[in-house]
Amino acid sequence: MHLNIFLLIILVVSFSSSAKTWRLCHEDKQYPPYITSEAQSSASSGLLVDILERAASKSNIELYFTALPWKRCKQAVKDGTYDGLFAMIKTPKRTKQFAFPTNQKDYLNTADYVILYKRDSILHKAELAGKLFTDKGEFNIAYYKKIKQFGLQAPAGYVLEQYIKQHNIAANTDYDLNLGIHQVAIGRLDGYLVEKRIGLAQVKALKQQDFVISSQGVIRKTHWYLPFNLDFYLQNKTEVTRFWQHIQKAREYVLKND
Repeated sequence: MHLNIFLLIILVVSFSSSAKTWRLCHEDKQYPPYITSEAQSSASSGLLVDILERAASKSNIELYFTALPWKRCKQAVKDGTYDGLFAMIKTPKRTKQFAFPTNQKDYLNTADYVILYKRDSILHKAELAGKLFTDKGEFNIAYYKKIKQFGLQAPAGYVLEQYIKQHNIAANTDYDLNLGIHQVAIGRLDGYLVEKRIGLAQVKALKQQDFVISSQGVIRKTHWYLPFNLDFYLQNKTEVTRFWQHIQKAREYVLKND
């Protein structure tokens, strides 16, 4: 009996010690309910962290989280300082820089990007009149350019920042989410593009919900992924692929119980 218990303990210790540690990076901003953390801290929390940790437990992987400015985070993963990063939209350019899952179902979360604008502003009135978005649900850039006052803004380094700059509708000054919401509230910014749940949570935290609201139309509906450093992926292809597969089930479980 004692021998069996001893062997069981040895087996558990051996299994635990065999778990690999992966270093993941995410942006050092507070984006509840998806991610909250202090900079340079491994004590990250939020829905995305819950999904990743559940997937990791099924994969015998231990995760170490680090929060950095988004541009530094991306560069650190490219350099191999960290193994992967989240949450990232998949683009043709990024697939050359990072390893993404090939199965479209292995994503972290579905994201709806909207415009935060001031209540009764020109954007609000334009949407109520059915002019801000087309019949197909697309943002009416041509119409917005006619009514543009201060321009739009989005978080630095994000795909949507590139989008508004490509279409020449960006504000002259860059703002993070908190300052962007403030500028919208005082009428110094036409709108701020952000994921809907994150944006509305921050509007509420700043007590601006009476002044700043979300567009009903969606600028972009997409998925967030956890991509990896290209070399890391090639060296751990089987483990990473299995981890991505576990993300799908972990996502369904966590969001169902949210």
